[in-house]
Amino acid sequence: MRVIQSYFFSLLLFSCISEAPVEFSSIKAESWKTYSNELVGYSLQYPEELEVDKSCKGKDALFRFDGYPIISINYVDSTEGSKRGLWIRHKPLGPTELSGKKGLKYTYIHYDAIFGMPVQSYVIPHKDRYLGLEFRKSGDLGPILEKIYNSFTLAEPVRNES
Repeated sequence: MRVIQSYFFSLLLFSCISEAPVEFSSIKAESWKTYSNELVGYSLQYPEELEVDKSCKGKDALFRFDGYPIISINYVDSTEGSKRGLWIRHKPLGPTELSGKKGLKYTYIHYDAIFGMPVQSYVIPHKDRYLGLEFRKSGDLGPILEKIYNSFTLAEPVRNES
């Protein structure tokens, strides 16, 4: 009986996995904006077709395309990241770089309630936490998400000259 319950639970979870909208790869992306987060210290460029939601007291951001959360930027410690079901619970694929800083790449399924979506996370240590640029898409990022990834920049710390 337990095996049957486990099978149906797994079937339910996998049937609720959503992939990025197909239309995303065909957007024109002719006009780009810059998003900067001075609290955490990063910026990136994104196509104007995306909507930006700031969350978690201004340290995180979510970029949506037609309501689908296509990009997420999370600034968390290990405890918060684990509670939120982020990359921290998963085994890294291997090394990566984000804005010239060495880190780890992860792929996993992120669940919000029973709905899941594939995620590719590029995670670096930043200040006293982890900073993750996440694309809610499996496979090749494609030219638009690649451009966003390559535009991601850590801010230079402000120096007091006395």
